[in-house]
Amino acid sequence: MIRFDGAAKRHPDGTLAVEGLDLTVPAGQTTVLVGPSGCGKTTILRMVNRMVEPTAGRVLLDGTDVAQLDAAKLRRGIGYVIQQAGLFPHRRVVDNIATVPYLLGWDRKRARTRAMELLELVGLAPETARRYPFQLSGGQQQRVGVARALAADPPLLLMDEPFSAVDPVVRSGLQEELLRLQAELNKTVLFVTHDIEEAVRLGDQIVVLREHGRIAQVADPATLLAAPADEQVAAFLGRDRGLRGLALRPAEGIALLAADTPLDGWTLTVDPEGRPTGWQGPAETIRQVAVFRPGADTLRTALDSAVLSPARVAVAVDQAGRVIGVALRAAVLEALDAAGPDATALDAAGPDATALDAAGPDATAAGITATGVADGR
Repeated sequence: MIRFDGAAKRHPDGTLAVEGLDLTVPAGQTTVLVGPSGCGKTTILRMVNRMVEPTAGRVLLDGTDVAQLDAAKLRRGIGYVIQQAGLFPHRRVVDNIATVPYLLGWDRKRARTRAMELLELVGLAPETARRYPFQLSGGQQQRVGVARALAADPPLLLMDEPFSAVDPVVRSGLQEELLRLQAELNKTVLFVTHDIEEAVRLGDQIVVLREHGRIAQVADPATLLAAPADEQVAAFLGRDRGLRGLALRPAEGIALLAADTPLDGWTLTVDPEGRPTGWQGPAETIRQVAVFRPGADTLRTALDSAVLSPARVAVAVDQAGRVIGVALRAAVLEALDAAGPDATALDAAGPDATALDAAGPDATAAGITATGVADGR
């Protein structure tokens, strides 16, 4: 556990970066710091590993003031991931990952064995070990950076906007990988980002900061989106915070219709294995099909699938990508209503069935009714 006890940082020129921060970062969870540029997020993060020394207050790691610990030894026991990965360009990937084990005195064989295990853990092929950083894509470099941070199995990870320098597709994949790793490893993670959507997806606890590191609100993602502390927090979260709330709710329980249900002239085409290949319409063919996995994805993904579909339905697939049915937009929203008491608060900020219907033909025009969803027709 990390505890900031009145921690502050004033630079030699008198500039105040962080003013009297009191905050607890729970063990085994991901705490995300968000806020406007210059609010002190990175300064707060670097106080933990003493890359920034507080000018007042304390930072406690498992009850011990980090100022009392040897800085080099402290940093070797903390995983640290930054933008652009920060890899050593003259070292192969395997030796980049093994950097901290080498510093801790591990022999070469043990360190490299650990590095190869971590390559697999972060989803990189074994042959990646022999390459140099310049031979990797940005996403691969970031995975190596995460692997290096995990090399000595530290209980704590500090992550400073680690995915901000990659494209959206790679970023989403890296976020998913971090969620998978955290589910397996249960590390204490302190994560800095300026992206509220990333914070909502990754955080168990989100800390919204104002200028000089003042705390505006500390809450879990659902509470933060449903009940912002004030208008400033609500403005920072954005007018579409209700849509972000959909990303917190699993897509299980959505009523599905058969994939061959008549859909206003549209037919979902599949390959021999049953995977969707496109939409065949009266006058055109659309090759892209947005899908969702009921057991793994969220209501936001399901709603996105329905909005992007020319037939106004969400396409459900299993883990192998095979079609298992389709769901009306109304069925997705009914699943939101069934998700729990917080749904009402989130509905106020998000789309309702009427707004969605205004985007195109409604369920009746598609030849299907909401009642049909409920009774299986």
